[in-house]
Amino acid sequence: MKILLDKNAGFCFGVKNAVDKVFSLAKNNKDRNLYTYGPLIHNNQVIEKLKQHKVQALMEIDANIDKSSLIAIRSHGIAQDKYKLLQAMKLEYVDCTCPYVLKIHKIVNEYYNKDYQIFIVGDRLHPEVEGINGWCENQAVVLENPNIIEKLPNYDKICIVAQTTITQELWSAVLSEVQKKYKDIEIFETICSATENRQKSAADLARSVECMIIIGSRESSNTQKLYQICKSINKNTIHIETAQELSLENIESFKLVGITAGASTPEWIIKEVVTKMDEMNKDDQAMMMEEYEKSFKSLYSGDTVTGKVIFVTDDEVMVDIGYKADGIIKKEDFTWDHELSLKGLIKPGDEVESKIVTMNDGEGNVVLSKKLVDADKNWYKIEYAYNEKSAVDAVIKSVVKGGVVAEVYGIRAFIPASLIDIRYAEDLQQYVNTKAKAYVAEYDKDKRKVVLSRKEYLKQEREKTEKEVFGTIQEGQKVKGEVKRLTDFGAFVDIGGVDGLIHVSELSWNRIKHPSEVVKPGQTVEAVVLKVDTDKKKISLGLKQTTVEPWTLVPTKYAIGDIINVKVARFADFGAFVELEPGIDGLVHISQISDKRIAKPADVLKIGETVKAKIVDIKPEEKKISLSIKEAAEPVEVQE
Repeated sequence: MKILLDKNAGFCFGVKNAVDKVFSLAKNNKDRNLYTYGPLIHNNQVIEKLKQHKVQALMEIDANIDKSSLIAIRSHGIAQDKYKLLQAMKLEYVDCTCPYVLKIHKIVNEYYNKDYQIFIVGDRLHPEVEGINGWCENQAVVLENPNIIEKLPNYDKICIVAQTTITQELWSAVLSEVQKKYKDIEIFETICSATENRQKSAADLARSVECMIIIGSRESSNTQKLYQICKSINKNTIHIETAQELSLENIESFKLVGITAGASTPEWIIKEVVTKMDEMNKDDQAMMMEEYEKSFKSLYSGDTVTGKVIFVTDDEVMVDIGYKADGIIKKEDFTWDHELSLKGLIKPGDEVESKIVTMNDGEGNVVLSKKLVDADKNWYKIEYAYNEKSAVDAVIKSVVKGGVVAEVYGIRAFIPASLIDIRYAEDLQQYVNTKAKAYVAEYDKDKRKVVLSRKEYLKQEREKTEKEVFGTIQEGQKVKGEVKRLTDFGAFVDIGGVDGLIHVSELSWNRIKHPSEVVKPGQTVEAVVLKVDTDKKKISLGLKQTTVEPWTLVPTKYAIGDIINVKVARFADFGAFVELEPGIDGLVHISQISDKRIAKPADVLKIGETVKAKIVDIKPEEKKISLSIKEAAEPVEVQE
């Protein structure tokens, strides 16, 4: 008898990771009560073995549970409210949920919060589906077959996911009907690639052998589906849980036998079956076991791999790399332009080449980077940019001693603080996570060294802009710009890439001490061009010129003899200056302040005080108004 062992038989990564974690917890926590939240996996033999290590399964958390207990969350996952319960009870837990299932939880929760109706294709009574439904407040529609879809109500937008262990045929059939009825659908084919690969290879093996043996728990959904698939192809398909159930008499007449096992079937049970079959065919056992061991592909950090995209979200790409765990490419490791949508760059079924960053991200995924592969291929772009003196697009990532680290074409580059801006930049943190165009100032591929100059790029761009602006700007022209910075003597305004200065005296018709009384950085203003000095590259601007000069209205607003309210503005030895309105000051001579003789204005007046005064003289051309406070004391009607 020749025996063929399916290369995809046995534990998937998620199950193996969960089982290994719990056995490790049992070994290192012998003084604590250890429970699994529900059966860890669907395999009675593993559950019994866990019991031997004093690990019990709890279907619900009892309020009287010992607070020192340690809870391991089953590989199928649990609902969101159950996590909250564990946290509220302050129970320590270890999450053994399959990484694939965790991804589904995130997708469902995200789209449910965006008001999508969630569809789950799978078995409504399966613990994985129950857990997934718990991430959308149990409001999902569970589709066990395509026949019920026509009876469903209309929904504005749908998000559809799959139980990880369903068949591709069921998924395709349900999805086809859903797409006929609904238009706005977000589709996530979340069938585990290990499940899909196992089902496909089992089907191929069943076609090529006389008899097919399926090993796994009868409670295991993926094992049951393996059995159904193989039975539909090969009538001589046998389902067993352990080697004890295998009757050699039933298979001894077959010359070619295939073996596969469900994702929750441990390696030791598979080996027990192989050993028992060896009683009939010892010569084939060594070969079969060797092939079994080979079925696990070896990968290491730094390896370059090519895989097929399984699904794409806004933040990451999941890739089947032919390993026991899938690969994950975060958005920041996929593209340099973080404003682009991953869904517009790649789709399920596409092949992608990437480099392994780490073998486990803590959730069981292999962390990949497409940009690292791209970087290896992009050194010629750095060389071209250097030789041709063309600018490159960089993303500034972090601040380091002496400058900042940037990324260009996936290659690490350094921008010294002296080359990051035209002016000295005191706060380098302001540039982090911003895009920057720069020239390659220096590079060495062998040493993987790249130095960029953003300053040189900005200088050249400023020269181009200055040439364009100074070629068109004219005195008297109105321009708009943004206030960039303030000094004691004025405000600098960016008017299209060139700075113009509004002197403090040109900011307001009113007397001011500092520009901040009128404008602030970031404010958009309209100003008048007062003077252009092309040789010195200077532009003088006026802000007050965009409003009517108050003195031009004086002859129509004020007359000699008027008694008005004025505000004391400042003192001089010879009198007090008072403000009639913003931009118009008048003088009350010291002799006109009081009936009594005073040594100085401050003897009877206070700065900011409002008093009555009579206009005694007006000279608009000289911008002078004389007033008398003592004459205003006579009983004459006051004009406001």
